[in-house]
Amino acid sequence: MRSRRLVLAIVSIAALGLALRIVYALAVAQDSPLLGDGLEYHGLARVISEGQGFVSPLTPPGEDPVPTAHKPPLYPAVLALVSLLGGAGYAAHQIASAVLGTATVVVCALLALRLAGPRAGLLAAGLGAFYPVYLVADASLRAESLFGLLVALALLAGYRAWERPTVWRLTQLGALIGLAALTRSEGLVLLVLLALPVVWRAGEPRRPAKLAVVAAACGLVLAPWLIRCWIVFDEPVAISTSYGDLLAGANCDATYYGEALGAWEFNCVTGETGGDEAEIARRLRARGLDYASEHAGRLPAVAGVRLLRPWGLYDPAGEVRGKTLGEGSNQAVNWLGLGTAWALMLLAAGGLLVLRRRGQPLFILLAPFALVLFLSVTAYGILRFRAPADVALIVLGAVALDALLDRRPLTTRSRIAANASALMTHPTRTLAGS
Repeated sequence: MRSRRLVLAIVSIAALGLALRIVYALAVAQDSPLLGDGLEYHGLARVISEGQGFVSPLTPPGEDPVPTAHKPPLYPAVLALVSLLGGAGYAAHQIASAVLGTATVVVCALLALRLAGPRAGLLAAGLGAFYPVYLVADASLRAESLFGLLVALALLAGYRAWERPTVWRLTQLGALIGLAALTRSEGLVLLVLLALPVVWRAGEPRRPAKLAVVAAACGLVLAPWLIRCWIVFDEPVAISTSYGDLLAGANCDATYYGEALGAWEFNCVTGETGGDEAEIARRLRARGLDYASEHAGRLPAVAGVRLLRPWGLYDPAGEVRGKTLGEGSNQAVNWLGLGTAWALMLLAAGGLLVLRRRGQPLFILLAPFALVLFLSVTAYGILRFRAPADVALIVLGAVALDALLDRRPLTTRSRIAANASALMTHPTRTLAGS
């Protein structure tokens, strides 16, 4: 009975968050985010649902569509499925993204439940359901709605594999990392930041074999897309061809010396024509790497600013303004989201201390933060790139709030958290034993 009430409470809180997401998307954002990445994802979903496959939705009228791998395939494929089911409009895609964001909230609640008990799970559900950052992401049709869900599931799978590294649990972890990489290509780095430490900390025997299981599961998930791209472009493609304009736009005068220091500049990726998408990406990548090599003395300063931008710690007004214009979102909600994120960062620091004191492993929840830092240093910084860490911020914030509300002895709290973890694994046996 306790288990059913807890599940019902979490689902109810998430449902309230879903209602808020839909109201924001349809009444506040409406169709204003139909630009930039949102426009491309929406267009990709349309052409896929029409049976054209992964071709550029931005092809000028009268020209034959050309194959594309500019965006990883999973998020537009999910939107295309919604279109095939009858929801071809922009609003339908916004609602689908809101459902994905709501699922992220539920998984965050499960993570907090596993780490700190039922109340922490409820607190995580509340924090995630009403997190303003998620409102904007879901309404603006960005892949972060799906990416956040897959990162959260990978963290949950990481805890399960760390506790008992069976072949099935390791396979789940590898497959989820592969799906995350098919949503945003930097998700592949979780093989190093999450899977490798999980297997290593799980201990002997057969660490290499366990790593091979994770890598094989990830590779099997990626293989169909990588093979398709190799056939289409007649050369290997590292999940997405966007690496070209990413590197060129992040390494130029505007981002090394101008107002866009540490960010990305659209005007720095123009001028490359001729050849297919992969060839243009190669030229843009070379342009960006050459610039970085020629201005290596500026890299420490640029990298420092890149590290600060995703957290709103450098030019927050400029970050909010850029997010509002670039994603067609509401400026007041973006400011509210940044303020909430700052509060969660403070709470998360406390949550880490609480978990460390209770003997819980920290490396799994730290993996998303490491991923954001990796992406910022190797690419550029922007508020939206904080998405993987937002999952951990919500969970750690809930753990900290739960500790503030709890005056019971540490041993009692640790026992409650252990029972909650067992409840997720063997709910019937645990409840019977209690």
